[in-house]
Amino acid sequence: MAQDAPGTAATTQPAAPAGPSTQTQAPTAQVEDQASQTAPAEDNVTGIQDIIVTAQKRSETLQDVPIAVSAFSEQSLRAQGLDGASNLVQSIPNVSFQRRGTRNNFQIRGIGTQLSALSGDDGVGVHQNNVPLTSNRLGEAEFFDVERVEVLRGPQGTLYGRNATGGVVNVITNKPTSEFSGSATVELGNYGSARYFGYINAPITDTLNLRVAGFGLQRDGYVENLLTGGDLDSRNIFSGRITLGFEPSSTVRAYFMYEGFSENDNRSAAARKQLCLKDPGPSSINGVATGATQVAFTAGCQQVGVYGDNVYGTTNQLSTFSGILARQFGIQPRDSLENKFVSRDLRETEVVGRPLFRAVSDLFTFSGEIDIAEGLTISSLTSYNENHDDRLGDATGGYSSVTFPISPLLPNGLATSAQMGVSDRLRYDNGLFNDNKQFSEELRLQSSFDGPFNFNVGGIYLKYKAHSITYVNSTVIDTLARAISARGGTPIYIDPNPFPDFTGHNYFQNNSYFDLESAAVLGELYYELTDTLKVTAGARYTDDNKKLLGARGTLLVPGQGLSFFPEQETSFREVTGRLNVDWSPVLSFTDKTLIYASVSRGYKGGGFNSPLVAEVGLPAEFEPEFVNALEVGTKNTLANGRLILNVTGFYYDYTNYQIARSVNRSSFVQNIDTTVAGVEFEGIAEPIDGLRINANIGYLHTKITEGEVVDTFYRTQGDPTYVYANGTNGGCILNAAGVATALQNPAVTPVLLGDNACKGPATFRTALATRIPAATAATLTAGIYDYGPNVAFFSNGSAEGVLQDLEGNELPNAPKLTISVGAQYGFDLGDSGWNATIRGDYYRQSRSFARYNNAFFDDVRPWSNINASLIFARPDDDWSVLLFVKNLQNKANIVGFEIADENLGAYRTLAVTDPRLLGVAVTKGF
Repeated sequence: MAQDAPGTAATTQPAAPAGPSTQTQAPTAQVEDQASQTAPAEDNVTGIQDIIVTAQKRSETLQDVPIAVSAFSEQSLRAQGLDGASNLVQSIPNVSFQRRGTRNNFQIRGIGTQLSALSGDDGVGVHQNNVPLTSNRLGEAEFFDVERVEVLRGPQGTLYGRNATGGVVNVITNKPTSEFSGSATVELGNYGSARYFGYINAPITDTLNLRVAGFGLQRDGYVENLLTGGDLDSRNIFSGRITLGFEPSSTVRAYFMYEGFSENDNRSAAARKQLCLKDPGPSSINGVATGATQVAFTAGCQQVGVYGDNVYGTTNQLSTFSGILARQFGIQPRDSLENKFVSRDLRETEVVGRPLFRAVSDLFTFSGEIDIAEGLTISSLTSYNENHDDRLGDATGGYSSVTFPISPLLPNGLATSAQMGVSDRLRYDNGLFNDNKQFSEELRLQSSFDGPFNFNVGGIYLKYKAHSITYVNSTVIDTLARAISARGGTPIYIDPNPFPDFTGHNYFQNNSYFDLESAAVLGELYYELTDTLKVTAGARYTDDNKKLLGARGTLLVPGQGLSFFPEQETSFREVTGRLNVDWSPVLSFTDKTLIYASVSRGYKGGGFNSPLVAEVGLPAEFEPEFVNALEVGTKNTLANGRLILNVTGFYYDYTNYQIARSVNRSSFVQNIDTTVAGVEFEGIAEPIDGLRINANIGYLHTKITEGEVVDTFYRTQGDPTYVYANGTNGGCILNAAGVATALQNPAVTPVLLGDNACKGPATFRTALATRIPAATAATLTAGIYDYGPNVAFFSNGSAEGVLQDLEGNELPNAPKLTISVGAQYGFDLGDSGWNATIRGDYYRQSRSFARYNNAFFDDVRPWSNINASLIFARPDDDWSVLLFVKNLQNKANIVGFEIADENLGAYRTLAVTDPRLLGVAVTKGF
């Protein structure tokens, strides 16, 4: 019989249970056994069977697809323990995944998912059953009861519903069949982990079939909260899917699917380790002591990386939004994290209270196909998707070491907040709250003629609405709101609800309503020049219309509710496409060879920056990005099917590539130019029956060719001409010599402490003139705001920072080298009817940068991982048992980090690999 992948399922065998992330199986992932989807097995045939994919919207074996695509069948997903998107990283070359607090970034060849909720476009498109999901659960959900997962690399706009410049992740679920069947899996592991999933497939009538699948996961967190002794980053997830299949004749097929997802646990950015080398601020500037004004020049944390022995401190809270207000109004003149250090264990942190993470999504899809003539099919794909999530938690950075002093605003030293309770010290809460709705309709006409010419053409309409709220609260802000209201006049409405209703003015919120309406005509034409030479030509016309209604800042403003900026509207209309040539020569030294080359142009829509960004004089919109992509590759089957060797080379030229940074407590997206080039090798060998060896090697070279930015966390760029100053809207730079001169006048001290420096020269001069003669104030102000060339300015006249030329820098989270090697050996256990498969996997990626600035403190060091598993299977009874270990060496690998907003303290928040995980999974099929 055909040689099955050891330990994986053929049509008469049970599927291997879910479990370990025994990664690095691709291109086993690309050529994994899929007996149920390949040609019938013949006796005395050995070799590696090819998986059937629909990457080009038609069924074909993966080795015949002339594009770079990795495909994972259900058997390979389970055998490798690829339970979610983050695991795919270690199974596909040049792919990375980062948890970014409230967002997840899946990157293909250095190109990632959306940077802004006000864009509606992704660099990597996420699809389920070909439905584009602008808002999705790729970072939270796990794969269950899926037919396969396909990951396409490169621009895909001519076939897929949305513009994806980097690639597409398409999760294809199992459809109901006419045979009664089912399966159940129970997995138990350390950290109290319990994972359950299964399905039942049942025919209802001769033409109607039903499939019901479910998934559940409960586990303790991997992070210990030293304040409570409890754990953080736990999981409590449930998901279910119902699919109805209707086939009244051989020419009509229709499917209705509903999928629900629910999560309620303490997954939180606060559960991630925060590191800092405290910045006290300069004790002197140009030889002049700063004295009491030292705190006006602190950046919270110094410019350091995340690997030093000195980074286990805490931010200087006097640099934060609340800290500046606290020192200004005498609520807390000291750093509330004074002399505070954190544990050196990366899986230990301090969080006040229990972080909240609640997520709910509902997806409805209806797909139908009608064969209207011989070789001609019309299809419709309709979807409706709702997503809602609440993310709220402590953002203080540790339990404050200094209590509030007795003061006029806090006569008993206690601050009262409806949202945070009664506290004797500074506390921060922050959160993100989203409601998204999407409707899409796609129509296609596709041919499968016997002749040389075929086509796949259609159109798609998509309507997406998103309501997003960014929330920051602190005990200091609430105290000031109460104090201002007590003075008389129109009071500030103080939200009395423990869970904010977002009508209060006692907290910061960035509130936006975003609408996207998109229509596109797209398709591809296929022509066979000869039996071995084929040409594909594709094109797409996209019409995107976007609207934004953003709220003005209402923090500490009298009254209640929101006040809005004028509605913004923009549109983009673009034509893109691709041309592909593939050749299947007959060679004496291979069983089958495919050589292909393609050139394509991709587009990703522009969008809006927050009105709070435009308020300080930066652009209110960002431009669409374009990529011209060249790809060449070859796929080869050799040694009578026992060896697969695939190689891909690519070059991308990006114009207006979108990058993001923080401005005025909001995300600011701007455009740069960059190139991306690389090579991907994927190989699998089966030298003897039962032994399989696979390897992936990805080389990636990214280079920014044009672009200037201000580094929010290194505004001076080391230029001693300038000194950093903090402010409630973020930082700025001042002339060091001018500040040194001004510091010699005592009248300057209260003006600097009063948060006036970054509000611009006019505000600073006016505040100073109330204390000294106007002429003197003007002279000192002119010296402080004296700037040379190569400086970027806010609209108020203060300097945002020294411009950094990004030319030559690398894109973030884009390691030059990724290597994965795996091996497995399968054998029978005598005449017992049981077989066993032992497997091991090794993954390593090279050094990368956490940010596109490539500063000296942006390094992410190389890291590696080892997984192992042992599978026992008894095909005759549909039983299988899996023992697994993930992260065998129990390393806390730092795979990336973010730097928090200046107004939260600029601390480094780590992304760390999971600890060593042990478990056993049992599957019974019927």
